[in-house]
Parts: sequence; C-alpha cells; structure tokens
Amino acid sequence: MTGFWDGDDQLLADLAEAVLAAREVPPRLVDAGKAAFAWHTVDAELAALAFDSDVEPAAMRAETATLRAMTFVASHATIEVEVTADALLGQVAPPRSGELLVRQADGLVRTVQVDALGWFTIRPRPTGLFRLELTQSSGPRVLTAWTSL
Repeated sequence: MTGFWDGDDQLLADLAEAVLAAREVPPRLVDAGKAAFAWHTVDAELAALAFDSDVEPAAMRAETATLRAMTFVASHATIEVEVTADALLGQVAPPRSGELLVRQADGLVRTVQVDALGWFTIRPRPTGLFRLELTQSSGPRVLTAWTSL
C-alpha cells in the first residue's frame, strides 16, 4: 500500500538540489566581480550611477518614459546618457573633447570620440554588462560603474 510519504527520498533529493541552486552565484555577478578587480583601471576615478530613470519612481506620470536616462557622477566629470532603441546618446560635463571606451563584460572594447561640446554617440548600444571609460586632455580618467540595459 502506498501512502502520502512514500516519496521521502525524492523529497530530500529535491530539497538538496534547491539548497545547492540557491548557493550558486549567477555568472553575470561572477563576471562583474572579476572585472571590478582589473588593474588596468586602478588609477581611474570611479563615476557612480547617481540617477537611473529605470529605477527612480516616476512622480505624477501615468505612462512610462520612452527613453531611459542615466547619470554617472565623479568629482571631475559627469556623464549623462540616454538609451534609445539602437544607441546610447550622451554628453560629458564640463564639455570638452576626449575619448570614450565602451568596455563590455565579455571583453569587447569600442572607442568613440567625444566632441568639443562633450557629445558622443555609441552605436550599436552595448549588450549585457558594460562600463564607460572617459579620457580627456585634462583631469583624471573617469570610469563608470558596471551597468546593464
């Protein structure tokens, strides 16, 4: 006669599998952790994500914004980015020309130019985890926190 508790071995196996799965770290976080300790950026100033329209509550709006906006702030520069369907459009303040490296967690690195007014376009937009590294004629290199779209 089979009863309600005949599956103890299976239940214990399922519970053990669930506990082990909960202890695993997602690969995305492992990659971000490894990238955070890369020594090639040890002398860069970190720009923290100060605003993300995807996270901030929309006060008094009935619909969601069509563009996502992010602001990264460091002591010497601010990098403002708008995310469109196919690109990142941005501006550096204070405005001056320079070079912006787009570093993706998968190792892909692209370079875009920042014009004299601080404007830049990154096309196509990055996928997965990425960070921006700004180099200008004056001031330290600025490196944004890792983020994803």
